[in-house]
Amino acid sequence: MATYYDIKGQKVQNRSSDPSPIQQGQVWYNTTSNTAKVAGAYTADAWSTGGAYPAVFQGGAGFGTQTAAVGAGGTPSPVFNLKTFEYDGTSWTAGNNMARASGSPYTSAYIAGSGTLTAGWAAGGGYPSQNNLTENYNGTSWTASATMPANRRGGNCTGPQAAGLYFGGNAPGAQAGTYEYDGEGWTAGGDLNTARTNAAGSGPTGSQTAALCFTGNTPGQTNKTEEYNGTSWTEVTVFPRSASYVGYAGSQTDAIGFSGYTSPGSSVTTTTAYDGTNWSSKPAMSTSRLTYHSNAGTASSALAFGGEGTSGNINQTEEFNAAGNLLIKTITTG
Repeated sequence: MATYYDIKGQKVQNRSSDPSPIQQGQVWYNTTSNTAKVAGAYTADAWSTGGAYPAVFQGGAGFGTQTAAVGAGGTPSPVFNLKTFEYDGTSWTAGNNMARASGSPYTSAYIAGSGTLTAGWAAGGGYPSQNNLTENYNGTSWTASATMPANRRGGNCTGPQAAGLYFGGNAPGAQAGTYEYDGEGWTAGGDLNTARTNAAGSGPTGSQTAALCFTGNTPGQTNKTEEYNGTSWTEVTVFPRSASYVGYAGSQTDAIGFSGYTSPGSSVTTTTAYDGTNWSSKPAMSTSRLTYHSNAGTASSALAFGGEGTSGNINQTEEFNAAGNLLIKTITTG
């Protein structure tokens, strides 16, 4: 099989954005970020350490891809509560604050988000009281959008900005309600079969008509897994363990769940993959955490950042890459 060098030669290309699709061995210079990059490959499923998040935190939203991700909101401080950071596959940089006013006292605590770096959205959140605030992100700034039909925190988002889904959450108490979002307004969808909060799901690469929800608090921890078809939820193969605050990435038929809080009360480093029918084991993370919703990417190229570790909130970032998965890395010189 011909390599990129065989076809294109070894001249480094100047590009204003990263190429898509990429080829193994491809090298280019991104003139927007002023960085040289290379596309390599992992030979086995593995987690690796990424650039540290700019602050220790928990309960924020995450969305986008492994090399173009957004982290926003969270706790512990009212100042940090509105912050936004963007990840380029190597390091995090500060963006503009969220649009919501600093709240009572944590307006974006336990918020959920989905979409892409340039077309993201986030909804709900708030502690000690829940809210129904919704915001859209365009890669630069946040804009307030239509409020959800009900106050929620600890629910889950999936799908793009113009066709998203929010389900479950605390109102207070575990909820089964599902709401569909078109980027401007909300309509009611079918209820979950099991009301839950702090559940995992299909993340930014899920869809409004093909979503996944698994684990969560009912208030006891559950292993129930459900799939949404745009109208109703159906129970399918259960997750291997009862848990909550599990990290997640992927789609309804290609997802992973990682780390999280498990009975009898401890967080784990376990990673588990779902193919639309069955669950299977993957390599473990290096650090256990309650992820809330601070994750992004796909099942083969996932990102986890921040969360609550065994000794308090953390800022560690980890990247999961599946076997043979092409990965963009920034070239650095010493």
